[in-house]
Amino acid sequence: MKCSLDVFYDHTKGFSKYINDKTMYKIMLLRSGSFVYEDEGKYRLVHAPASLALSEKAEFNVLSESDVEVRTVFFKPSIIREEFTYEAIDSGIYDKFLSAVQGTEEMSFDQKLGYATGADIKFEDSFSNNMIYQDALYVLQFKWRNKDNIHNLLTRQEYDTLRRLFLSIEYEINEQPDNFWILRTRHFITSILFMEYDFYRNNRQDDIYDNPLVARVSRYFWDKLSDEITLSDVLKEFSVNKNTLNEAFYNELDMSCMAYLEQMRVNIAKYFLQFSDYSVSYISEMCGYNDTNYFTKVFKKHTGMTASEFQKQVRGRDMSESVKKLMEPDN
Repeated sequence: MKCSLDVFYDHTKGFSKYINDKTMYKIMLLRSGSFVYEDEGKYRLVHAPASLALSEKAEFNVLSESDVEVRTVFFKPSIIREEFTYEAIDSGIYDKFLSAVQGTEEMSFDQKLGYATGADIKFEDSFSNNMIYQDALYVLQFKWRNKDNIHNLLTRQEYDTLRRLFLSIEYEINEQPDNFWILRTRHFITSILFMEYDFYRNNRQDDIYDNPLVARVSRYFWDKLSDEITLSDVLKEFSVNKNTLNEAFYNELDMSCMAYLEQMRVNIAKYFLQFSDYSVSYISEMCGYNDTNYFTKVFKKHTGMTASEFQKQVRGRDMSESVKKLMEPDN
């Protein structure tokens, strides 16, 4: 594979064999499938479409996976700026820029972009070194909350935008059509990092569990979302008895296994009602309810309104916020 010392690209079924390389940052774009991985002693469920950013220190240990197809960009922070070595980033010399974000001066430890800084710099002063300020924010997100991984559930539009950037990087690295390929690659990587920051603020996915059985069963539910799933199916799939299964779910989620499946389906339906143009009947089938009337009954039990009423409410709120932003005067 043609590549720079500071960047390379991999498109794989399953995960790249280089995923635990300790010399590179990684950003993965999950096209299909789902997986459970260990995250600081807990178990996190990720399902497509999603993105995952890993620092060079991350230990990516997958507990279970199904039909995973992923594109991965590997890069060193020095591709953005030569002075961005791991040693320099870890030294804290760029942390002052985190406190320069407008409105964060009085924020708490956890609020200040999710990362504590020991320095202070005025917002307006940061622009005396405008480019290094912006570039530092791109790489510092790999230190947010002292976590080595950040993951995000994507809307279809977000996934499509990221996919185009990933494909552009793949072309530039493999073809290297002219002497400017590395500059374009840098631009595409910083565009991805900017989007990752925006996704992180939205924080749309937080499926993390203490019990690996609960995590694995949850992934099974995702994979079989549109199918009819019975308790007998689950017991057979995981070779576990009913008491053990429900005890695990009650200890973790304060509900039975099948009650959690119902709640999961309603939450997924809410997501698609807000972020897609699918019809209620189609979303009903996607979530495992072939009878739309029954789906409506279940949805109303959990939300107090029908799916159509919910869709009108969230679409109306989104439209109102958009109109409000358009009416705001330019500063």
